[in-house]
Amino acid sequence: MADGNETFDRIMEHIRSGLTGQWDQDRAYLQGQMEAYKDHELSKEIIRSCGRLMYELTPDDLRAELDQVLRGRDNEATETLNKVVHRMQTGDWAQALALIEPLAATCDDLIESGWCADDSQSRYFDFHSATEEIVWRAHNSDQRTIRRATDPFARIYATLGSCLVEARRYDEAIVACTKAIRWNPADVDARFELGENFKALCDYETYEHILDELYPYVATSADLAHYHRAMGYLRIEQGSFQVAAAHLVLSLVFDRSSYAVSELAYIKQEYGHDYTDMVPDEAIAILMESKAHVLIDEKTFQALVQTLGVSMQYQDYETSLSVAMELYNFTRDDTYKDLIHKLAETLGLN
Repeated sequence: MADGNETFDRIMEHIRSGLTGQWDQDRAYLQGQMEAYKDHELSKEIIRSCGRLMYELTPDDLRAELDQVLRGRDNEATETLNKVVHRMQTGDWAQALALIEPLAATCDDLIESGWCADDSQSRYFDFHSATEEIVWRAHNSDQRTIRRATDPFARIYATLGSCLVEARRYDEAIVACTKAIRWNPADVDARFELGENFKALCDYETYEHILDELYPYVATSADLAHYHRAMGYLRIEQGSFQVAAAHLVLSLVFDRSSYAVSELAYIKQEYGHDYTDMVPDEAIAILMESKAHVLIDEKTFQALVQTLGVSMQYQDYETSLSVAMELYNFTRDDTYKDLIHKLAETLGLN
């Protein structure tokens, strides 16, 4: 066994040096190393790395069996999620909740047992896309390796949260949404859902705090519009009608929502303040004067530019197209417009 003061990399280098390439011998050897390091301060990281080594060395036929088991569980979770979404879409919220609650309880058990737990070397997330991971990285200095959670934890908890909101079980929904955000901190929808619970409870201070926390992760024009509509609602409740109107008017630049239009009419009819003729430039000036957020966070914008570059490099043209469209929505830069046309032609969408 290596000296206890050695670094993680040195320890793993020492362990790897003892591998022979013979499956039976290496399996027994790695199991012995996992036992030998069980009381080490880096035991969790060492044991997991040994487990990954064991998986990599597993003969193809045995690995295929293991993969099939893991895929089977993931497919079962995905199948249940699909059923839940169908029930939600048809308005059968009670049945949706009856399906998702047991699945979420299974996730709770897995996580409680240490499944996909973070350590000093790795963090586990259920990001929905590479863009979300890059955006999250833009706002965090954590340099640990990001590993994909083996189960769709974020999606399961977020879906549970939506069902609980519909059932008006707000306290439980808050817990579910918080769990979803832990597994995908870049999931703006889950953060909006969390905010809706506090909005329903008329806890506007917490609601505003949640909107402040979600803003850095806003990476689409639709989400930016949603953010400004939410801020508009909040400022109405707080009596800041001009700022509320500015948020609502700016939201219409990115999404022609009837909700924003009706809220502007509500301010006029209920409070006698007519901002229906406010233009976007005026709205921007008002928001800047009030030190409110206007467009997307600069770090997030740069993360989108990075995502576009990476996806183009790896010829992931579908991702490239979606990101280029968002960059154009935010900038109206003809460079992105030209790229959109080229990508659409490459993908046969013209």
